[in-house]
Amino acid sequence: MSPLRIGLIVSDDLDYGLDLANALADADVSVTLYLSQTNLAYYLGVPPNASSSDALAASLYSKRLLPESVIVRLFQFPRMRDPRSLPAANRLRRMIEADSLDVAHILMGPGELWIAVLACLVRKTPVVSTMIIPQPNLGEKLPAFVLWTIAKLLTLGSDLIIVNGADQVDVVRRLYSVPAHRVAYVSLIPRIAAAKWAEGQCEEEPYTVLFPGKAQPRKGLEFLIRAQPYVNEKIPNARFLIAAHGEDLPRCRELIEDESKFEIREGFLTSAKLAEYFQKASLVALPYLSASTSGMLTTAYVFGKPVVATNVGALPEYVREGETGFLVPPADPERLAQAIVRVLQDEALRRRMEENARAWVRCEQERVAFETREVYLKAQAGL
Repeated sequence: MSPLRIGLIVSDDLDYGLDLANALADADVSVTLYLSQTNLAYYLGVPPNASSSDALAASLYSKRLLPESVIVRLFQFPRMRDPRSLPAANRLRRMIEADSLDVAHILMGPGELWIAVLACLVRKTPVVSTMIIPQPNLGEKLPAFVLWTIAKLLTLGSDLIIVNGADQVDVVRRLYSVPAHRVAYVSLIPRIAAAKWAEGQCEEEPYTVLFPGKAQPRKGLEFLIRAQPYVNEKIPNARFLIAAHGEDLPRCRELIEDESKFEIREGFLTSAKLAEYFQKASLVALPYLSASTSGMLTTAYVFGKPVVATNVGALPEYVREGETGFLVPPADPERLAQAIVRVLQDEALRRRMEENARAWVRCEQERVAFETREVYLKAQAGL
């Protein structure tokens, strides 16, 4: 019996696509990975027009981000409002159909119009789509009705919708009028690709709290900064490593009371630098005000780091209270500080959390691949 032939179409969240492609390949699924050429260049740290598509694809193999069994094809879309994106989507549709896939699987973030259009264009192949963020987070730049329209378009073109949070099943059913039998819950794949960027082994720096990613108002960096005095009152040696870029960083900088307690690495981070910072951290703080899921959370687990996060969105599904980290209410710097102190002060607890995080990664990668494959079979059978 020949293996399932799956096409993974990814525009923005390349780590997600790479991780899922690796897990599926390990589960004997034949994978063709369709990636945005521009975003892949940025991901690999090269100028978009400096390398050919063949050279970019070859880098994924040489850096061991993908096994040789995964086929890579690249596509390009102009800007969202550029009408040339429609023929570009149609070219991608022809590419997908020429590959004679059993199922096309689209990973779509919010506002990715032409990826949603692609779902409607593909007719000869069953379409499964992962709606990474089913409803807008706080502070989204596009108006809510635009995001809703694009997400609705995706549901119209997809045979099955995957969500990464259990409560998101009802969200998709309610917001987009999708029948229950067309929505499947599969948890977020661990971010294995992030660890492959590690350039050598960096020593952990004791009492280091890492905040990684984008500094947007909804990410709650302000409340981590406000928690710092409480933390240092109990643990004078604690320090805060902020590896971030975004519009909220200048405002948050002004809230810092003691600059000696902070190391701020500002700007877009290469994957290698991000891997370095995760290795240095003692724990990872995610004080979000709004979230669906969090790739940074599962990345922390890949590096064996405990997480202190807020109980928003689907984050409580991924943080095992007292086992891989702690959950606190959003916008509560004192409770955030207490949880951070609890982890940093108890070395035995922190080490147990590290072991539990790594165990979670080992179990989840195999389970997610199995459950995703089951969704493919359901789509292939016509539900």
